[in-house]
Amino acid sequence: MTPSGARDDVPPGSPVGTPDRAPDGPVPWPDLPFPAGPADTVRERVRRHARERPEAVAVTVLRGGLTTERLNYRQLDALAGRAGAALRAAGARTGDRVVLVLPNDESFPAALVAAVGVGLVSVPAPAPEADRADAVRERLLSIIADCCPALVVTLTRWAEELRALLGPSGPRCLAWEELAGGASDDPAGSPVPDARTEFAFLQYTSGSTGRPKGVSVTHEAVLASCAQAARVYGEHPEDVAVTWVPLHHDMGLVTGVLRPLFGGYGSVLLTPREFVRSPGSWLAAVTAHRGTLSSAPDFGYELCLRRIPEEELRGFDLSSWRVARNAGEVVRAATAERFAARFAPTGLRPGTLCPSYGMAEATLTVTSCTPEVPPVTLLLDQELYTRGTVAPARPGAAAVRLLSSGVPVPGAQVRVRSADPGRVGEVFVRGPQLFTGYWPRRRAPGWHRTGDLGFLYRGHLFVVGRADDVLVHQGRNFHPADLQAVCAEVPGLRAGRCAAFVVPHTTADRICLVAEVGGTAGPGLNTAVEVRRRLARSLGLYVSEVVLLPAGGLPVTTSGKVRTAETARRYRLGLLPVAR
Repeated sequence: MTPSGARDDVPPGSPVGTPDRAPDGPVPWPDLPFPAGPADTVRERVRRHARERPEAVAVTVLRGGLTTERLNYRQLDALAGRAGAALRAAGARTGDRVVLVLPNDESFPAALVAAVGVGLVSVPAPAPEADRADAVRERLLSIIADCCPALVVTLTRWAEELRALLGPSGPRCLAWEELAGGASDDPAGSPVPDARTEFAFLQYTSGSTGRPKGVSVTHEAVLASCAQAARVYGEHPEDVAVTWVPLHHDMGLVTGVLRPLFGGYGSVLLTPREFVRSPGSWLAAVTAHRGTLSSAPDFGYELCLRRIPEEELRGFDLSSWRVARNAGEVVRAATAERFAARFAPTGLRPGTLCPSYGMAEATLTVTSCTPEVPPVTLLLDQELYTRGTVAPARPGAAAVRLLSSGVPVPGAQVRVRSADPGRVGEVFVRGPQLFTGYWPRRRAPGWHRTGDLGFLYRGHLFVVGRADDVLVHQGRNFHPADLQAVCAEVPGLRAGRCAAFVVPHTTADRICLVAEVGGTAGPGLNTAVEVRRRLARSLGLYVSEVVLLPAGGLPVTTSGKVRTAETARRYRLGLLPVAR
């Protein structure tokens, strides 16, 4: 069985993804006319919607399945006006950076729109929630040190903690509740004239393979990205986006805030914590609010499969869901297949699952599938694949199944550069939605080297992992997503929470795998043996040592990506909290 609408193909003997070669096959969408000159800003779009459709719902906030806040475009416009005036009154000047430490609620989109309207550069940052507190503090201090903001905007309940963290020499910390200034729909005080700066926001990378870098995104790139999505996904003002992804993350920011505000449709916001605690809350929100667009990384779909009991399915009606994007990490064919089959009885339509590929540097999306452009599934020779060669599986030989991430969106181009034809290579991209550089520097115009590995086949991009994360052993390449998929099937291990690395040895290098165990019972006596057995059987990878940690023991980024290099460092120093 394949994902709804997908095709099972094998690549021919001809080169796949040759150096500097463009995708083969038809272009499903004509290029968009991207206008020259200054682009509309998100502030201007919100003001237009407030004039033309003032009562249309812009933002709905859910907590525990109940609506705690709802703003229409007239109210959002007024709130952004008050907050913008308050930001200026606090001393912010055109071009200053403003760090937004805000949750998944109405404060985030309102503060972003307010900052853009008065010529400030928003910098989304993670909120100081209890989970991964050390990683959050480390990331926040790194962001502030890099972009030197004038202000930090947060909630009253976090303000004192942040002021203590930033110290007397740090930027001024303001409470959002004070900026919002009461419940009136009328802007407080005298209106502040619009101002404009080059950048809409700085989006900091996850830092899974190094120090987080500030991706500088212009208003033109934001408009191009939103226009591409509108064309590809057929967005319209009656759409409803539903997201639990953190709004400080590029996926949450673009799909849960920017695209809805540019397109004039509504967005329903849940918290990541609520989703992780109860994955059914996501599908319940799609059901209750007739969600049509929603995005999540692969692990989100996998969590629904693992944690939603059969009896809960009876309460879902997913027939309104048009586009379920799967992106943010390597997309797995098995996850897409199982999700489509499991939730088909709830009304989930064939073709709804749409793998895509993107990054912060491209204002999110580079390639995508749609219900009209389904993904392609390939069955490849596993042994050759581990050595970087793309070839069809031989009869009776071990095989690996890969799912495509779609074709380039309008105006975008993709190249794969490899040493030889028919091999996995590094992905290069370009297009009008690309960033201008890592703050405060500028990159040269043209192709952007992504650091991701993949290949092209019949116009579709297949992404296999990050170049920095590949485990190379005895001339073979093992990608983290493949290791995680095998370990996820081992009883007692936490899905997606493992890292493997080479440990130098006098006679021969050895492989160490570190994984987190789930629950409170601790690892079983045979867990490590089962991990070794499955990795050897499924991937031909022979692991010398398995280290099991309690839940939360692996170093991860604030977006939950495992930091492999840091894991290896802590292993060498004996700093990993081994499970007992």
